[in-house]
Amino acid sequence: MRCERHGRLRNALLMSLLLVLPALGAGCAGESESVMVFAAAGARPAVDEACERFEERYGTAVEVSYGGGGEVLSRMISLKKGDVYIAPEQGFMEKAAEEGAIDPETVATVAYMIPVLAVQEGNPKHIAGLSDLAAPGVRVAVTRPESTLLGEYAPEIFEKAGLGEEIGENVVTEAARPDLLVTWLSEGMVDAVITWHFYETMAPDDLDVVPLGPDQLTGIGEMQVAVSTYAEDRDLAQSFVDFLLSAEGKAVFEKHGYIVDAEEVEEYWPLAE
Repeated sequence: MRCERHGRLRNALLMSLLLVLPALGAGCAGESESVMVFAAAGARPAVDEACERFEERYGTAVEVSYGGGGEVLSRMISLKKGDVYIAPEQGFMEKAAEEGAIDPETVATVAYMIPVLAVQEGNPKHIAGLSDLAAPGVRVAVTRPESTLLGEYAPEIFEKAGLGEEIGENVVTEAARPDLLVTWLSEGMVDAVITWHFYETMAPDDLDVVPLGPDQLTGIGEMQVAVSTYAEDRDLAQSFVDFLLSAEGKAVFEKHGYIVDAEEVEEYWPLAE
């Protein structure tokens, strides 16, 4: 009798396990995948919103590691992980390709950026153009040429205006990233900077923009995206890239002040074929 009772108890336990184990397995299989993105800090507002929309639409979580364009690239290479790289300027993507960190076949431009002259909000120094940057007492800041494409463009713009030496004497500091220039303007540390046009939309209370004509420019910036060679799920990584390039994705960047229409960019600078 006791053996029969023990047998029934053993069978009941086995049945319970058979019911519970499939449920546990289904729970693990149902956990959502995620996309790991390494992106430039200056693009954070637009990238954050794009990630939120991707998550809402596809139910896939997106983890983003932010920093300077070169900083996050080095981090991605060092860790040998990450699914997508978002470069703030085309120069960083070229370096990523040289390092074998991205698949060159997946590189695409998400948005375009135009160099502009930006001044403190309200323009207290009454700066109307590049010639005013050469005036005594005007504090000018630019980005470093070794760390940003914008840092290469700034002195070229000054030289093209025939004011390279004069404005150069008023350059009081250099920033590692363009977003730092905006901070310095808002804090009154400098009077004028050469930065990207979209900061007028992203930080309207911190600066005023004095546009530069197409004939004053020496180039533009392209925010580019690519699938990393470290991606564990290349199809998932590509789906995120495709979303950024979709009408919905580009609308996010346009909302944050970027130019997404190639024809509009041609008004400022001819795109390479």
